[in-house]
Amino acid sequence: MATKERKISRSIIFVIGIFLGSVVMTFYVGPAYVALADSGVDGIEVVNDREYFERVFELIDSADKSIHLVMFEIKYYDKYPDSEVNQLVEKLIKKNSEGVEVKIIVDQFLTDKRAVEILQKTGVDIKWDSTKLTTHNKLMIIDGRVVLIGSTNWSYYSFSKNHESNVIFHDEESAKKFEQYFERVWLES
Repeated sequence: MATKERKISRSIIFVIGIFLGSVVMTFYVGPAYVALADSGVDGIEVVNDREYFERVFELIDSADKSIHLVMFEIKYYDKYPDSEVNQLVEKLIKKNSEGVEVKIIVDQFLTDKRAVEILQKTGVDIKWDSTKLTTHNKLMIIDGRVVLIGSTNWSYYSFSKNHESNVIFHDEESAKKFEQYFERVWLES
């Protein structure tokens, strides 16, 4: 009988746990979602794996005022001029020539020197990070209102072979904080 009572007790505890979990979700987590919706967040997008190139190309193309980029690795492939990575580099150059402020910070130990040379030669404002720290970010801020952050470097393997995850969010308050971070890293570089 004791075993049957234990099973019943465990079942009751389980049901009470489910009920309490539902209450917590309703009254504590639920309002957080409402607060997020009321905070001015237009949307959050998850961008995984092969979705990255197309979405980032669209974001860069949409920029009217500024593109601020902090990137661990940017490659440029002379042998593959139409590669997706090269297309993004070329799009940055085009936006810069159209008057959009393009500023880039890259890690000096891994970034392809060729990509930096091409960007500098065409007038893009690009800096190496401080030698005191590794810049491992993959961050882009568009017009101070859209932020992309995640794991994708600008390389063939990141675009074609790796599993990568990124988030794009449209929130000026958060973008403002990332802009402050960008400016701090820019001054330190």
